[in-house]
Amino acid sequence: MRFAGKVAVVTGAAGGLGRRYAASLAREGARVVGVDRLAEGLQRTGEAVEAAGGAWRAVVSDLADPTGAEAVVGTALDAFGRLDILVNNAGGGSSGPDAASSVAEETLESWRSLVDSNLTSAFLCIRAAAKPMKRQRYGKIVNVASRAARIADPNVQQSPAYAAAKSAVLGLTRFAARELGPYGITVNAVAPSLTLSGPVLEAYWNRMSPEDQDRYLRQVALRRLPDPEEVVAAVLFLCSDDSSYVAGVCLDVNGGSFMAP
Repeated sequence: MRFAGKVAVVTGAAGGLGRRYAASLAREGARVVGVDRLAEGLQRTGEAVEAAGGAWRAVVSDLADPTGAEAVVGTALDAFGRLDILVNNAGGGSSGPDAASSVAEETLESWRSLVDSNLTSAFLCIRAAAKPMKRQRYGKIVNVASRAARIADPNVQQSPAYAAAKSAVLGLTRFAARELGPYGITVNAVAPSLTLSGPVLEAYWNRMSPEDQDRYLRQVALRRLPDPEEVVAAVLFLCSDDSSYVAGVCLDVNGGSFMAP
């Protein structure tokens, strides 16, 4: 098992891809600490982790608060004695008919909320996790960005705050990779495209007209949405020693809908 003896923290673990990351890490031997603001969702994720054969601890916290990041790292150290993997998955975009899709519509309140949940949380968790990882001279940090960090797609309702925060996650990834690399810590990112990993995103996709869905898929080289497990596989690769010489990169998991020059 790739993660036997390893301890992982997964943020945004109450559902969707976060739950899948946690359960998949456990299935391959990791002990997992999950953090989210939603206690009920964390409980279900814990059940999935334990069903996969893993040990589990949950922390209910807002990671935009510095004490939240310190608490989840402290929980990992107290419960399991070390911290090897951090998956910064907390965040997400605003959704629903009232969500901003232009600079003019974005309110200062929603800007601050989305930047805090997507960017500030990642920064604070990296800062907290780096301390024990430096002592160990080992660590794997994976930041979950988005296709929105790569391209402004007119066919998708997209918040400018979300796009800006996820773009900044890529800059943070490169900076942290250079700083932490000498300590044996790799920092990388994934940028998935729209992935139907839970009811919110499924509802978002289903609200699109068949014409808009077709227009979106025609931009994708593979002409389909990803299976959530395809995104999980990319994250687990970056969490594993298979990626031991990969640092500061963003792995675009989007079926060819964005191709870097």
